Amino acid sequence: MATFTGTMQSKELMRKVTFSAILPSSTKSIYDPQSEAYATQGPFKTLYLLHGWDGNHDDWIQNSRIVEVATKFGIAVILPSGENSFYADHPSGENYGKFIGGELINETRHLFNLSSKREETYIGGLSMGGYGALRNGLAYPETFSKIAAFSSRVLKADEPLHDLSTTDRLNSKLQSIIGSNSYKDLKPEMDIYKLVLGQPRPELYIACGTEDFIYEDSQALHRYLNENEIDHIYKTSAGGHEWDFWDHYIEQAAQWMVEE
Repeated sequence: MATFTGTMQSKELMRKVTFSAILPSSTKSIYDPQSEAYATQGPFKTLYLLHGWDGNHDDWIQNSRIVEVATKFGIAVILPSGENSFYADHPSGENYGKFIGGELINETRHLFNLSSKREETYIGGLSMGGYGALRNGLAYPETFSKIAAFSSRVLKADEPLHDLSTTDRLNSKLQSIIGSNSYKDLKPEMDIYKLVLGQPRPELYIACGTEDFIYEDSQALHRYLNENEIDHIYKTSAGGHEWDFWDHYIEQAAQWMVEE
């Protein structure tokens, strides 16, 4: 397995953006797990994996076994820096959604030996990145076939669980992204409850710990998906908003992604 960190020029964000890449290589360490998938020469199945609030492109590599997981299943993983953007298009003109759903895909496929097939392209993330995975996976269903959202914040226009009007760092950022201090003004392209009703729809894998402060968001989304007869995998177990939980489920999700 090889890992890279570099920058790419983004027209959508009007600057250079840092990202990391984990890529299968032709030579492996004696410590690498034995895997037939690892021996494949590509184009490689690819997971675009998003970090959470206050994170960056290096979070998953530093805090989880994602390199080991990528090695085990023979997949490429692309990890962009999304700042505290929620990976959505902002009124300011910073188009994080268009960057994730289009520009990043095109550029990394140009740079690396990645599959261009929808059925071999996935997106995932944790917390804010879980929202970004849901938002962009559902907004670009022609690109992504599977979505994995861990401890995901779920933005919707009819929002009973959170008060956006109070002032703190998170709410101030969300207000600037939404362009309002009310979730009622949330645009349909940011509303997970509206996006998930669209077709075609990528397959969904959702996981959240029972001690997570975001747990009720996850439960509410799970109920909504059931009410609308939308197939999905829903995993929950003891755990908080923490890397031990995400590290456990990223391997399960990766295995689900590569299954035919």
